[in-house]
Order: sequence, then C-alpha cells, then structure tokens
Amino acid sequence: MEANGSGFRTWLDSLPEDWLDKPIAYRSQAGAPFETSARDILIHVALHGQYHRGQINVALRARGFEPAAVDYILYARLDGKA
Repeated sequence: MEANGSGFRTWLDSLPEDWLDKPIAYRSQAGAPFETSARDILIHVALHGQYHRGQINVALRARGFEPAAVDYILYARLDGKA
C-alpha cells in the first residue's frame, strides 16, 4: 500500500498544474458522452471509496455487526498526519 501511495504521489507531483484542469472526454457505462476535468475525476476517485465503505457499514449494522470506523481523520491520526 505504501509503494502504491508513493508511486501515485510521484505521478501527481510530476503533472503540470494546468493538466489537472484539462477536460477528459469519456463515456459513461450507459454510453453517454461526458467531459470532466482530470482534477474532478481524481477527486471523485478519492471520495468514491468512502461511499462504498458507508454502504458496507450499513450492511454490517443491518446484520447486527459493529460498523468499522472509516472516517479519514482516524486514518490520518494513525499515520501521524493529524
């Protein structure tokens, strides 16, 4: 996980700032065309996992299990960032 994070950080640091605002053309799973900035796509990637972690916790709670702590601040505290 650390190697993956380090590689991702190296890649992001190598990008020119204006590249992040460049529109990227793509199609949705339904085939609809879209254009979205690289910055917004990267933010989506970073935040979308939180949505699924929330779904998992709802399923756990519905089955009587204690949900996992998934707030970013908890991760940051473990990593010494906060």
